[in-house]
Amino acid sequence: MTVAIANCRRCGKLFNRMGRDICPDCVKDEDEKLATIRAYLRQHPLANIYEVANGTDVSYDEIVQFIRDGRLLLRNNPNMVYPCERCGTPTQSGRLCANCAKEMAREVKNEGRRPAEKDVGPSRDSGRGKGYYSRS
Repeated sequence: MTVAIANCRRCGKLFNRMGRDICPDCVKDEDEKLATIRAYLRQHPLANIYEVANGTDVSYDEIVQFIRDGRLLLRNNPNMVYPCERCGTPTQSGRLCANCAKEMAREVKNEGRRPAEKDVGPSRDSGRGKGYYSRS
């Protein structure tokens, strides 16, 4: 049996990796911060991210990362918005706003339909006819 040893991405400490890339101490710290944020939001459902950060001593960046990772859901907190990574439009989940997510999905879908670049345009043999070459 092999044990995966890794450095915690938050604190740098070595630990036995069991699935997450942070050590058990940092997992506990994150869980406590999430509980604090959730309790604050239950008491202040109209608070924005900056108010939550000030009221909980959890940084803005940490709060946004919890939301982007799907660990903090904001169904009843309409003012908890942060900018879309692509266009800057306020969003409440993930890295992209709904419009950018749809647009990127459409682009990916269309990429699958486009012919490969090598098939588009003149070929290297454009002056030759189409046929077979036989060595007889």
